[in-house]
Amino acid sequence: MKVVEKKDARITIRFSRPEMDILNSKITEAGYKTAGAFIRDYVANGKMKPKVGVEVVQIARELMNLASLINAERPESELLEKVKHIARINMGGAA
Repeated sequence: MKVVEKKDARITIRFSRPEMDILNSKITEAGYKTAGAFIRDYVANGKMKPKVGVEVVQIARELMNLASLINAERPESELLEKVKHIARINMGGAA
């Protein structure tokens, strides 16, 4: 089980608007939801840990499903439909 340390120290940092825009884009790009988590990981580890988004988890689940269908020797048409479904999810479409 992961031990969560209480975050009881605070720091205030001022950014210019362009700096804040850069920070926000880096936070989003790395998959973080908060600036605090992003900055803590960077300070503690010298780098950010890439976060796994919901879409990635959903695609991984669908790929495992596809592998099961292949192992069960399902018809090619069913496999093709599953691949198309995964592609739609990857493009941001509905599950």
